[in-house]
Amino acid sequence: MTEAADICPSGAISVCGEESSIEHIMKEVLKDRAFYANSGGGMTLSGGEPFMQPDLASALFAAAKHESIHTAVETCLHVPWKYIEPVVSDVDLWLLDIKHVDEDIFHQWTSGQLSLINNNLEQLGKKQANIVFRVPIIPGFNDNEETLAAIIQKAAAHYSTYGGSGEIHFLPYHTYGVHKYHLLDMIYTGAKQPLDRPELLAFAEREAKAQGLTAILRG
Repeated sequence: MTEAADICPSGAISVCGEESSIEHIMKEVLKDRAFYANSGGGMTLSGGEPFMQPDLASALFAAAKHESIHTAVETCLHVPWKYIEPVVSDVDLWLLDIKHVDEDIFHQWTSGQLSLINNNLEQLGKKQANIVFRVPIIPGFNDNEETLAAIIQKAAAHYSTYGGSGEIHFLPYHTYGVHKYHLLDMIYTGAKQPLDRPELLAFAEREAKAQGLTAILRG
């Protein structure tokens, strides 16, 4: 595909990804070692869902820890626990997307099982994993005070039981992914405009503070 894109005269063909190896990826990661030392950063796996490629994720985390590189993962935890358990000791920070607390609504929108996420979250808590909750606020799905309050309470209960940073990040919906759907010839069914609800974000921040959490708003 890369070769085809290179010779396509109209530019109609574009590359959305490429195959790589652990060695090549780590070579790129290590180029910024000095920056990590100054910033406290490191290597973050995101997606999609990184744990849909569990062997690759496990190998990368192990390689990074061997090089004393800080590791983080952005995940929704909607995978079998057997994909997650092998890497727990090699991940320094878990950035957990939590979108809803109602099983039926969650399944209706995502076709997923909230119970799977909840079980994995409990298992990580028991292993004292360092978790930060992240809440994408999505129009028509969870952009209401009742749902956000329930999510905040869930995060607060987790921190109260297992400890942790006490942080919760609120991520207003954006439309950056529309172009990707076009590249994949898929129909984009999400809202056509970014979330513009400052009063809802203010509510979320107040509610989080009331629950003893630190709210961070991400644009």
